[in-house]
Amino acid sequence: MPRFLHRLTFLVLGSLLFTMFSVAPAEDTKALIRQAKAAIRAAENTNDAQVKNAKLDEARKLIDQIKAADPQNSELRSLESKYRYMDTGREATKASTSSPAIDTGKLKETLADWNMIIGLEKELHDKTNRYFPHAEGLSYTKEQTDQLLSVRDDVLKNDRPRMMAFLKEFSAKYGEPNDAMDRKISDLTPKDPKKGMYDEENQRPSQPPSRAYKNILERLAWVQETPKSEAKLIMKRALEMVSNADFFMDTKRDAQFAEAEAELMRARRFNPEDAEISQALATVKANRKKSQADVQKALESARFPATVSSFAGPGKPAELIAAVKSYFAGAYPKEKVLAASISGAWVATKHNILGQPTQWGLPVYCASQQNEPGICRVFKMTVLTGIGVNTAKAPPFTDHWTGDSYRMKIANLK
Repeated sequence: MPRFLHRLTFLVLGSLLFTMFSVAPAEDTKALIRQAKAAIRAAENTNDAQVKNAKLDEARKLIDQIKAADPQNSELRSLESKYRYMDTGREATKASTSSPAIDTGKLKETLADWNMIIGLEKELHDKTNRYFPHAEGLSYTKEQTDQLLSVRDDVLKNDRPRMMAFLKEFSAKYGEPNDAMDRKISDLTPKDPKKGMYDEENQRPSQPPSRAYKNILERLAWVQETPKSEAKLIMKRALEMVSNADFFMDTKRDAQFAEAEAELMRARRFNPEDAEISQALATVKANRKKSQADVQKALESARFPATVSSFAGPGKPAELIAAVKSYFAGAYPKEKVLAASISGAWVATKHNILGQPTQWGLPVYCASQQNEPGICRVFKMTVLTGIGVNTAKAPPFTDHWTGDSYRMKIANLK
């Protein structure tokens, strides 16, 4: 065979062999590159040293396979660079992060305890947060007192003993709620480096167990202690209601005492053992009883004043009294006028710039029945004339001033 034909045959056979054995390995190499990149990304995105070491070992093996299959592959340089960056200093920590033999029984028990304390913290939060959002007071309206106290009583009777017993057992296993507890529980629940970081078996609660432990203790303390502070606050406000009871109108006075008494009874529901609240309630009840007696005595002894004998006019008392009654009836159509009297001389109530009187007032008493059977109220008033220069000391009356008032029995009107 001529020499050039021999060479041509060799080249054709070589080309055929290259075509047969290069297409499939190129696809395999692309898959290896994708896997290597994924392993390096997983190593970059984890804080778990065991998982990081496992992923870097996986990436190293994949890079070596790529290098063997295609030494000139353009991706190799980038993969090697990323691997070396991630692998820096890893040999020094491999011994400490290598996966020890895992006690699966202890792991499951510890993980169950961890999940349990997280669950108890959430259960208590969800049950109490509506009324006990923080340590500084309660969140409720007066109308929600029953619901709030029902939650308080249920937690203290049923939940607190159960949760405190669990916390006692938890501390016996893992110590006091601090960083040491968290480290111990973390050491007892290692992740499996052979599994991915998102694998279900490698999932752990995000909240440290010591924080959940403290949250339970704190919230139980809120539920127990905050109502006591609320009781003091209710007591303080109730006593303020009646601190100036003597200055209240007699009909309003008893209503104030009744409201204060009711509030002190409500305060006692928040803390039945508070002796100060019990004493305050007894005092308010006694003061209310005395107030009622004083009001009744004043009612029995009250009389309607007669027209002062010193009244010198102008105007006749009988005619002025009739005009006063007529004015009062027009001003207060829903009340029944029973009596009127003159209590003093005419007084100038307005003046112009020259000091001349432009309005006159006549001091009077008026008795009217409102809505109490057999009882009337006596008003001390000044009925006023119209306004103008040279206005006479005489009706018609156009306005009035009202001063003090008191109640009396209609039977005692004379």
